Amino acid sequence: MSGYSKEYEIFYFQVDQFGEASVITILDFLEDCAIAHSEAVGLGIESLMELRTCWVLNRWRLEMERYPRLGEKVTIETLNTGFERFYGERMFTIRDSQGNIIGKAGSLWIYLNIDRRRPTRIPLHFAAQYGVPERYEGKETFEDLPEITDIHSEIRFHVRRSDIDTNGHVNNTRYVEWMLEGISEESLKDYRLHRLEVIYKKETPYGTDILSQGQGAKGAGLQYLHRILDQSGERELACGRTVWTKR
Repeated sequence: MSGYSKEYEIFYFQVDQFGEASVITILDFLEDCAIAHSEAVGLGIESLMELRTCWVLNRWRLEMERYPRLGEKVTIETLNTGFERFYGERMFTIRDSQGNIIGKAGSLWIYLNIDRRRPTRIPLHFAAQYGVPERYEGKETFEDLPEITDIHSEIRFHVRRSDIDTNGHVNNTRYVEWMLEGISEESLKDYRLHRLEVIYKKETPYGTDILSQGQGAKGAGLQYLHRILDQSGERELACGRTVWTKR
């Protein structure tokens, strides 16, 4: 079983109004660590481009006990925990400079044929290069999210060039940004995002408009359901759930 780790420092442009790393910063770190791991085992972006393939994020589940502050250093540890047909699972652990675990994340990725824009089988040799275990007891279990039934907030956004990633569609963190825009300022002052779940369903191209909708949800603490729709309001592009705890 072979994993990978990388250290990150929290800079001024990566913190929020409370001096803590934003959830977008954390997600950027996780994705960067996954890419660095792939590069380290010889399966980086250029190698995949030669195969006309790429990895597309399907699901995130992030849980933070606390967010690192300005100037703090954290280490991200990542591990591929399994491949199945065209799905790959990856886990992350976030540690502070004393080695304490301050966050964990699980993710599910789809191996995609770029030209056909369809999932394709993961080559058998990938498992050996990543050191994927035959069995991993701590694998993530992903659940479906409840549907929004009563819209509490709705905001329209226009997809800009800066929202597009190397795969030619909206970067996964942009959906999270759009979802969080529906949270009130009063809630953000009193609560901190503890748990985030996101399911990505459809690609979003440059130049389109989207709708970000939110609804308060029942459960422990403060909870919200989120969804991103295309401009017609008929096609769901992503959905999510956020759980917040008192600061």
